[in-house]
Amino acid sequence: MLNKLFKAFGGKGKSDIDLSLGYSRLAEFKGMLEQGNYAAFETAYETITWDAKSLLNEGIGLEADNADLITKWVQQRPDSYVAHLFAGVSKTCLAWIARTAALGASVSQAKAEKFFNLLEEAFDHLQRADELNAEDAEICARTIRVCMGLQEDTATAFSYFEVARQLVPNHLIAHLMMINYLNPKWQGSLEEMHSFADTMYKETGSSLLVTLKLFAWVEEWLYYGMNDEKDKKQQFFKDGGLKATIKNLYAGYKEEEDGKLLIPYVYNYFSFLFHMTGETALARTTAQKITGKMTVYPWAYIDINSNKELQSTLKV
Repeated sequence: MLNKLFKAFGGKGKSDIDLSLGYSRLAEFKGMLEQGNYAAFETAYETITWDAKSLLNEGIGLEADNADLITKWVQQRPDSYVAHLFAGVSKTCLAWIARTAALGASVSQAKAEKFFNLLEEAFDHLQRADELNAEDAEICARTIRVCMGLQEDTATAFSYFEVARQLVPNHLIAHLMMINYLNPKWQGSLEEMHSFADTMYKETGSSLLVTLKLFAWVEEWLYYGMNDEKDKKQQFFKDGGLKATIKNLYAGYKEEEDGKLLIPYVYNYFSFLFHMTGETALARTTAQKITGKMTVYPWAYIDINSNKELQSTLKV
């Protein structure tokens, strides 16, 4: 399933999925990067909202085709925290591509070494970014994924999460990075993952963070399949209590202004869960809210890998 993410990162067989979720200024920033207008890029970056910063890192930093441009940028602007941030995100992207989609035990020693070396480079860039500016939550949010890959202990990952949360209490990317770290397929357990989702959603009161609860259910279902618990996986979305809970969460969901650019994450997960629980009309209704703004996951888990495939499957 990781190969679906690699396609979204760029290169041959590239997906039509836009990691920036259609961010309106993506082309403008990409143009500044390509033209070497680094100071203009950095100044403009500091003026945008926190959710726009997240999408810009997704759309530029996680695009493998931009790696050389970003390397040139950070070499020419070694004292720019923005350049180091994007270099850290870019190196993280390259690390996962180098790892390939193989299961851990099947990754060759050479690929594993390249993976870890690139993650170490990513960590160094992100640390330098934080030294230059400790007020951008995006830096610590992106460091959590590096900690996951480097198999750092939970306390270390949480330390970065807490800093990001103090700066932006509902920083969705920081929360998604942390809950994925706590995912049983990485460094945590089902209990830790669900506890984190429940606690963060309740404590913040942010409707955006309902994504965490939806994420946890999807990953629990996936975990049963990976753990060869086929019966549990087959029965998971047939549970009446779970279906009712998801519908109640959707009925109570209200869009918020703060973090509004990331709302498509919410509807992607709701649409997926409605599709899996047989709520066809609700799956279609929520999918209509994300036309052209499909996220790689959770759809890759059921082999839907493009906006066109999503629209066809749900008959949007």
